[in-house]
Amino acid sequence: MANISDIAKQAGVSKSTVSRVLNGHKHVSKEKRRIILDVMERLEYSPNGNAINLSRGKTNTIGVLVPRVGHPFFHQLLEGIGLVCMERNHTLLVIQTEHDPAKEEASMQYLRDKRIDGLIIGAISQPQLLETMRTVGPVVACEDHQDIVPSLFFNHGKAITMLLQHVEERGAKTVGLCLGNPDSGVGRVRREAFDQYLKTSTLCHGIQWYADRCYSFEDGQALAGQLLTIDLPDAIIVGNDEVAAGLIDQFRKDGIRVPEDIAITGFDDVPIARALEITTIRQPVVMLGRLAAEQLLSDALNQSESASSLLEPSLMIRQTT
Repeated sequence: MANISDIAKQAGVSKSTVSRVLNGHKHVSKEKRRIILDVMERLEYSPNGNAINLSRGKTNTIGVLVPRVGHPFFHQLLEGIGLVCMERNHTLLVIQTEHDPAKEEASMQYLRDKRIDGLIIGAISQPQLLETMRTVGPVVACEDHQDIVPSLFFNHGKAITMLLQHVEERGAKTVGLCLGNPDSGVGRVRREAFDQYLKTSTLCHGIQWYADRCYSFEDGQALAGQLLTIDLPDAIIVGNDEVAAGLIDQFRKDGIRVPEDIAITGFDDVPIARALEITTIRQPVVMLGRLAAEQLLSDALNQSESASSLLEPSLMIRQTT
């Protein structure tokens, strides 16, 4: 297979001149450029894209770290990031961790090896890793880690407070809580806001009404089965709409009325929440993805100062409360 040295020899130019042609530099005469391209065609030379990108110091690829691609929140987040990638002619590399700490740690190698120009953190269970990540490449988080890296995030604490206030106003005296990953930044913020609200509220919460690591419709169905073995709380705050939908589906199959027997709230306002009329929190997740990608690309090109932004939630009151 021909290499740059072969092309330079047959074209009668230096290797640096061939390199300038490959990298699209303007300072090569039309005649030399034509000769070099003719030689490349004759030798059936195919440029090594990785080598060219490495010499330029960029790959036009950004990475995204998410626990689950199929989760509605991360699906929308990737949609927003992907739109910016298409507009900027960038490639998107998705790194799915399934909440595995080892996979989170391994993702740093993409930055170290310069296989990506930067990394967007959809969610991470080990925020301490961000300290190292930021030393090897641009990083933007979609959780509140603004003390470590630039962050774009929702006010999850305010959202939980809004949901609790709502069910309390609707007459609830006891309340349950269902989270996704309790070790993630979002999980910790939501639990802290829940506990803080109960300190000054008439609402009561018992450990029997707490569940975590629930992510799917099936997880919601399983949780409903567990709750049916004990006295139900008046309301339950659920960390995402898919789980809330599973709860509602199983409760209705077992003759439990929603919201008369138990009020249920979701989170995210994905299509299933609108279809089932679930009271939930609306987050502009696609917009979050766009903003994160734009921030990352700006940082990678040193075109702007790193910044963090807080996005506000909206309460969507429907038929499950």
